[in-house]
Amino acid sequence: MENSNLNNVNETVPNNHKITIDSRNAITITGITNVESASENGLLLYVNNTALSIDGEKLKVQKIDVDTGIVEVIGLIKSLKYSDAKPHRSILKKLTNKQ
Repeated sequence: MENSNLNNVNETVPNNHKITIDSRNAITITGITNVESASENGLLLYVNNTALSIDGEKLKVQKIDVDTGIVEVIGLIKSLKYSDAKPHRSILKKLTNKQ
């Protein structure tokens, strides 16, 4: 799986995002600002103030990079859906004890 090369690697995540899906078995998303929830059947992520839900089976988060906003997930990807919803406190922030 190919990683995106972002020039702005610091605490602020870029405004844009990129989604790369490899044969419905792996997905890499850049520009993530918040991870709301993650389970074997789905993830709820935020790109700025836009929610991105990923539905699937046997999903497993392989990598979360809080500095660049990159998330890598493996498993069967069934669907992606955007919606305009406000994010809650980030799991990434909870994991790193950032407010």
